[in-house]
Amino acid sequence: MNNDERTNAFLKSLKLSEDINMMIKQKVLVLLAIVTYTMSVYAQVPTEDPPYGELHPMLAGVIEAGPYKPQWESLMKHPLPDWFANRKVGLSAHWGPYAVPGWTPRKDTPYGVAYAEWYWEWMKQNEAVKKYHEETYGKARYDDFIDGTKNLKTGETEGFYAENFDADEWMKIMKKAGVRYFFITSKHHDGFCIFESKYTDRNSKQMGPKRDLYDALVNAAREHDIKIGFYYSFYEWNNPIYKEKDDLSGYKGIKTLKDEDKDGILNEYADDFMIPQIKELIDKYQPDYICFDGEWEHPYPYWRARQIAAYYYNQAAVRGQEVVINDRFGQKKDGFSDTRGVYGDFSHVEYYADIDSTKAWAMWRGFGNSYGYNRNEHPDNILSPKEVVHTIVDCVSHNGNMEFNVGPKSDGTFSEIDLDRLTAMGKWLTVNGEAIYETRIMKPFREKQVYFTQKENAIYAIYLAGDEETTPPASISVTSFQPEDATEITMLGTYKKLKWRKEEQGFVVDIPESLQKNPPSEHAWTLKITK
Repeated sequence: MNNDERTNAFLKSLKLSEDINMMIKQKVLVLLAIVTYTMSVYAQVPTEDPPYGELHPMLAGVIEAGPYKPQWESLMKHPLPDWFANRKVGLSAHWGPYAVPGWTPRKDTPYGVAYAEWYWEWMKQNEAVKKYHEETYGKARYDDFIDGTKNLKTGETEGFYAENFDADEWMKIMKKAGVRYFFITSKHHDGFCIFESKYTDRNSKQMGPKRDLYDALVNAAREHDIKIGFYYSFYEWNNPIYKEKDDLSGYKGIKTLKDEDKDGILNEYADDFMIPQIKELIDKYQPDYICFDGEWEHPYPYWRARQIAAYYYNQAAVRGQEVVINDRFGQKKDGFSDTRGVYGDFSHVEYYADIDSTKAWAMWRGFGNSYGYNRNEHPDNILSPKEVVHTIVDCVSHNGNMEFNVGPKSDGTFSEIDLDRLTAMGKWLTVNGEAIYETRIMKPFREKQVYFTQKENAIYAIYLAGDEETTPPASISVTSFQPEDATEITMLGTYKKLKWRKEEQGFVVDIPESLQKNPPSEHAWTLKITK
């Protein structure tokens, strides 16, 4: 039945004159048209800012006293920190009990999957992982990896012990690699925390390593002038409280929750556990960066995401601290919008995705196909040192930050693959970091093999080596702009002024034979064009 038919049926039920009926009919049709149009608009454009309701009592005082409110209009006024825009090169780590098996089938084989940190889920749904687990660990449950289980092939007991973990050594490795900020999985989807938490015993202080791993990393990072943050997964795959189950016995370390939001309802995952735990992390460690994830099963009101963001921003404002949050607050459900690429301080993309280079963004990926440690990663799936350098240049020239990820082993050491790539990064950035750190976007971003960045007093033209190139070419040409006559051009890592000449379009820089034979770096070479 259409609008006209519904209106006629309604009017027939009324015993009114024909003229009155016609007048009412016209008004009803107008109202129905407005309602229909409004509904169609809202079907296409999600409601972005519904009323946020009552504040969580653990967050309320700080939210009410501070400049940021739990509404997108307010939160979007938060400025991108200068340090995030300037430091450019970050590193993350995925580290937890999944590092004990540290295995997924290669992507080019049957049942091949990427993320080794998803081992618990693959145990339930991936035939190759099921077979590997049964052959290697028998009937062991995932939680047995925390305190140790027998490897049937070696006869050794393996657990998440972090026995060789040295936070200071981690930071020295990062510093040498040119890393300027770092964040790590405080809690991944398996629910295991690498920090001491009063809301669950499922943490590294009570189990496994028997120490607060994150606390050690925070202290070491600040000693080495590396900004520090944490990754936190909103949801947990198998947490019985999140799954709204009464039996808590199968989830190691879980506690019965208190009514933290004072609403008279016990064991609410978001209000009585997740929010208190995030507040715990913010208050205790005062992170520079929060990376949220695991948000996709509910829209942002379920997670109270805007309240958390407002609390974090306001706490930082009191301390005079510049902080940053990524863009993962909740996915498109029940009329609410997908927040990725929309809200947050920057767009966070995994591996490769479409990006808007006019906005702040960060590329986040492993050197291989996994974030967690994968002993079965095939060499063909791992970025070469040359590809690592080129990825940094490509990302930064397009207005992004580059965030590589490492997957530490269960003992707290890095794999040879990760160490080799970090070393390659550091060697190149030691020579060419001036063209990366504290730079800004320049248009065009690139011309063929030449990528551009800039600062107030210089333009950097970074020539990426081709497939067969191991040294710079005899000359490098640029067509998109021309320097002034008195401009000096040098190659970073050397002090010698290079000869250059204007062309009808652009200019050409001659590379002397000495630099061709003995370049200052590998994989890419930077021309500094002084403005």
